Amino acid sequence: MKKQILAVMVGLSVLLSGCSTQSTESMLQEVKKDTKEIKSGKSTKVLSRIYENNNSLGNTVYEMNGHEKFDPLEFVRKGKYIKSEENYEIEEYIKDGVYYSKTDGSWLKKKDPTVNDYALSFKTDSLNMHDGILNLLDNKDNWDVIKDGDKVTFKLKKTDELKTKVKETQLDIIKKQVKFTEFDYNIEYVFNNKTKDVEKLTYELTIKSEGIDYKRIAKGSLEEINKEVKVELPEESNNAIEMDK
Repeated sequence: MKKQILAVMVGLSVLLSGCSTQSTESMLQEVKKDTKEIKSGKSTKVLSRIYENNNSLGNTVYEMNGHEKFDPLEFVRKGKYIKSEENYEIEEYIKDGVYYSKTDGSWLKKKDPTVNDYALSFKTDSLNMHDGILNLLDNKDNWDVIKDGDKVTFKLKKTDELKTKVKETQLDIIKKQVKFTEFDYNIEYVFNNKTKDVEKLTYELTIKSEGIDYKRIAKGSLEEINKEVKVELPEESNNAIEMDK
């Protein structure tokens, strides 16, 4: 009888293990599908440049928070730019195909922002929404799984093979061939297993390139996914000066 009970318990354990594995794979595919279909969200972005040899005077930090929708691209973001003792308040908008910025009280604008660096959005600038990373969701062994109630966080593991994949994706984003002398990353997706929705995307990238004497750190997150985004320009933006090409 004990042997029979033990056999049943082992069988149930194998069965439950199989269900758990399938559940993880199913969630990863849902994350991949949902991420590809994201249309808007509340974004945060922090870009830092940290110099070596205690040259803190050259250090810069660019912090922005706001709301974006991706097609057509529109956003409203507010934040600051810090360099040494300088600290500027910044506002950025894209509305009806025109980029607007307010820095230290001065307004500028530029038409057709999709062909210049000012139009970088979370979708184009983050690692999470690029196919090079999304395709890694096809293999559950690439991910650490952290469960907290209904929320499941998938965190990309750090192996040599995965680091190479992340490097390739970053090179594809920046459209340049660069040799990295230092490269570290954190990429996460937060999935709600009750609502079956992706709730948050986060990434952090620390890199140093050959011939450059500073590190670049990029952090970003996207929340409030697919909530309606309305971009309204302040009246003072009517006085914005056209930027030089």
